[in-house]
Amino acid sequence: MTRSKQDAIPHRPKPRLSNYRHRLRLMSRLAQDSVPLRRIKNMAIDSHTDGDYLNMAGFARAVLDALPDATAILDSSGTIIAVNRVWLMFALDNGGNPETTGVGVNYLEVCARAAESGCIDAAEVLAGLRAVLAGETVESDREYPCPSPTVGRWFTSRITPIGDPIGGAVVSHVNISRRKMSEQDLAHRASHDPLTGLANRLLFADRISEALRIHPSRRGATAVGLLYLDLDDFKSVNDTYGHDAGDEVLLTATHRLRSAVRRNDTAARLGGDEFAVCAPQITLDQLTRLAHRIEVALGEPHHIHGNEVHVGASIGTYLADESVTVAEALRLADKSMYAIKRKRSEHKLLA
Repeated sequence: MTRSKQDAIPHRPKPRLSNYRHRLRLMSRLAQDSVPLRRIKNMAIDSHTDGDYLNMAGFARAVLDALPDATAILDSSGTIIAVNRVWLMFALDNGGNPETTGVGVNYLEVCARAAESGCIDAAEVLAGLRAVLAGETVESDREYPCPSPTVGRWFTSRITPIGDPIGGAVVSHVNISRRKMSEQDLAHRASHDPLTGLANRLLFADRISEALRIHPSRRGATAVGLLYLDLDDFKSVNDTYGHDAGDEVLLTATHRLRSAVRRNDTAARLGGDEFAVCAPQITLDQLTRLAHRIEVALGEPHHIHGNEVHVGASIGTYLADESVTVAEALRLADKSMYAIKRKRSEHKLLA
C-alpha cells in the first residue's frame, strides 16, 4: 500500500493561544541566563510548539554569543536583559563584576555615574542611548579610548533600537584599536622625518604656532626660543665615506640633540643637514645656554670606518613673541645661523 505525498508530511499542531504566556515567561528566564542552553535541558517541554520555541531561543543565544563584539540587549528602560560571552569575558578580564555590568543592571545609570565622575565619552554615550530609547534617532555611534595599564585600546560604542512592540536597544562595543593604530601611524609618518623620527617642517611650524598662541609674552621675559642648526662639513662625510655613513652621522646627531634639549622642547629635522629646536617659555639667557649645550653635544667626534671625524654645528638663535609670524621667526633664526656660519668661514680663512 502506497502513501500519498500529503500523508508523508508530518502533522504539526497549530500554536495555541494558551501557550503564549508560558513562552513569554520562558523567554524572560532565557534572557537573564548567561548560558541558557544549560537550563534548557532541565526545562519541561509541554508541547511540540514549546520545543520549537526552545530551539529558536537556543539558536538566538548561540547567535548572540557568536558575535565578535561585546554586545548587550537593553529593555525600554535601559536595563540589561542579556549579554553575550564577549561582554562577560571583557568585564572579567578587566577586573569588572557581572553584578555591576551584567544582566539586571541599568545601563543608563552606569553611563550616568561615569559621566558625573567627569568622563566626557560616557556623557556622550549616555546622550546617544537616551536618544535611541526615545526613538529620536535610529543609531548612535561614538569612538572612545579605553586603555589598560599595558595596552592602548579604542572602541566604538554602537547603539541601535529594537523595534516596536518590544522596544529597547542593542549596545555593542566594537574594538577598533587596529584601525586607530594604523591612523596614528599614518599621522606620525606625515608629521615626522622618516630617517630620524624628529618632527618635520610641517609639525615644527605647528608647534611654534601653538607655543606663541599659548604663551604670548613680552621679549626678555618668557618667550618662545628658536634654534636653527646646520651641521658643519657634513657634505664631506657623504663625499668621502658614502651616504650610509652620512645617515649614521645624522642619527647620532639626532640622539645627541634629543639628549641636550629640555623635555618640553621640540626638535625637528627640516631637511638635509638642517635641524631646529622650538623652546617655549624661555628667556634669552636660558636660550643662549641651551644653544651652547647643544653645540658641545654635537661637537663630539664621530667614528667612521675607523676614523675620527668632527662634524660640528652652526646654531642661530631667535627669541620670538606673539608679534611675529611663524615664517618670520624661522627666517630670522635661519639668518642668525648663517651669520655665525659666515664668521666661522672667515675665521678659518684668516687662520
